[in-house]
Amino acid sequence: MKRLNGNLLYGQSGGPTAVINASAYGVISEAKKHPEIENIYCLQYGISGVFNNEFVDLTYEDDDTLKLLLNTPGAAFGSTRHKITKEEEYEEIYKFFLRNNIRYFFYNGGNDSMDTCNKIARYFKKVGYECNVIGIPKTIDNDLALTDHCPGFGSAAKYIANQVSEIVCDCKSYKKGRVTIIEIMGRNTGWLAASSSLACLSNNGPDLIYLPENPFIKDKFFKEVKEIYDKKGYCIVCVAEGIKDESGKYISDLGQVDAFGHAQMGGTALYLANELTNKGVKTRAIELNLSQRCASHLASKTDLNEAIAAGKFGVKQALQNKTNLMIGFERVNNKCVCKAFNLDEIANVEKFVPKSMINESLNHVTKEFTDYCLPLIQKEYRPKYKNGLLKFVDYKDR
Repeated sequence: MKRLNGNLLYGQSGGPTAVINASAYGVISEAKKHPEIENIYCLQYGISGVFNNEFVDLTYEDDDTLKLLLNTPGAAFGSTRHKITKEEEYEEIYKFFLRNNIRYFFYNGGNDSMDTCNKIARYFKKVGYECNVIGIPKTIDNDLALTDHCPGFGSAAKYIANQVSEIVCDCKSYKKGRVTIIEIMGRNTGWLAASSSLACLSNNGPDLIYLPENPFIKDKFFKEVKEIYDKKGYCIVCVAEGIKDESGKYISDLGQVDAFGHAQMGGTALYLANELTNKGVKTRAIELNLSQRCASHLASKTDLNEAIAAGKFGVKQALQNKTNLMIGFERVNNKCVCKAFNLDEIANVEKFVPKSMINESLNHVTKEFTDYCLPLIQKEYRPKYKNGLLKFVDYKDR
């Protein structure tokens, strides 16, 4: 099989994760092994780097520095939420690739990023430009279709489960405590909020969990909270930020949208806490916020290794002249292996928590979810420290 000779371009997009840079390491370290790939470039601030001609050359970067990517949260090369909407933008991308002889393109992101990847691959096919385009999944939301799970989710789930467990320990300190409402990321899917249930394995889990997959009925919520509070003297509630009422409106809808048309939300826990306070119930609201996606000090080593593997596998697929693919995972005999999926079947499709993983009362999860999620948070990555502080690498604005 004749392989394309030329340069490789890698970019990051969307919300970062604790292991997105591990995928970058996987792509770069594997690419260095193959002479067909002449130079290795990384976009600064995702696809926006094309329009601003911003990228870094890592062809000769030493391995010790590259390995610091495994230690580093956030998007080491800068991310973007730019949505391609104009035909001339595709033409500009094409000219950039042609000018820099880019024959391998890897875009590391979530749903919107996979859509961008898919559109670029289709445009290149239309104009007859030979470039193998591969999507590397990244999303703590775990909502990409077809793949068993997404890199980034396991580490976020590990952080959430442990953070919730610690909060519960604190709440149990008093004979008569409060209702504590913990807000967890998740606009339309409840994978992250559901992961808080893993804390139950240490007997320090939430009493109630509410996911966006089901309508959120306030009267039912008030009743369930009161029953638990009256019985235990405290109640721990985990809610996804994107829970919706019976009409489909987000509980915390701010009436604003982002560049992709997604509703901007905030303060779900605070809103519910205020509602309970107005009923005379002592309540506390906690928002885990960005820590869910950037807590590299508590990354799942399983997740980290899979993020690296996805990057490496993607390079191998591209070198076989495969294109318009996303690298995901398939669970075989309780072991996850890399698998390539057609981007046409993934772009703009969300994967929801199945009904079988949600209990009948719609306020917690089933053992099926535990069995699914628990393997993804296993093992601990030991990060590098200097002067008691985590040691990071930063390629932005070089």
